[in-house]
Amino acid sequence: MLELSDKAYIMEFKYEYCGKDAPPEEKRRLFDKALGEGMKQIKDRGYSSKFAGSGKAVYQAAFAFLGRDDIEMRTER
Repeated sequence: MLELSDKAYIMEFKYEYCGKDAPPEEKRRLFDKALGEGMKQIKDRGYSSKFAGSGKAVYQAAFAFLGRDDIEMRTER
């Protein structure tokens, strides 16, 4: 978490192994899986509840890494 005076950022990082030569469909499947799991974890564990009633804007972001070269992010507010 990164908390500022007027907003908070909640971030979850996920890693999935994927070979460099994997087809785009496989990469898409792995990204969707990891990003979905990251966002689910943020919600299931209630990370943003700490800021309820604070008046702060809360941003949630999941990051997925497929090896060293492929990275994606999904955000929600």
